Order: sequence, then structure tokens, then C-alpha cells
Amino acid sequence: MEKRISSARAAKLIGIKTQTLAKWRGQGRGPGGWLRVSATYVTYSEAEVMRFLAECATKGTKTS
Repeated sequence: MEKRISSARAAKLIGIKTQTLAKWRGQGRGPGGWLRVSATYVTYSEAEVMRFLAECATKGTKTS
């Protein structure tokens, strides 16, 4: 079973605000693998967040 982390933890790892991460979700940007648990709680696959960070590092893309 994959490890899931909160959107707050994902945002902290990426170095952005949780509001930015929510905006990215709506725009189809940022890490995939998110799951809406309730109206106010979203989790991310930790592996997907790490893959997103590695992809940004490879491309030299700024995450914030």
C-alpha cells in the first residue's frame, strides 16, 4: 500500500503554500496522485510528490 501524505505536508516538501497547491490542482499542474478524502482534506501519494520534485530538479523548474 502506498504512503499518502496530507496536502499541507506535500506543499511543505515542495516549498509552496497550501493555497498554491490547491490552485495547481485546479489547473492540472503539480504532483499527480491526489485523492480528495473529504470536502476539506486532500492527500497525495508520497511517491508522486517525490517524482514531481525530481522532475522539477531535472528540468531546472522552480517550484515556488
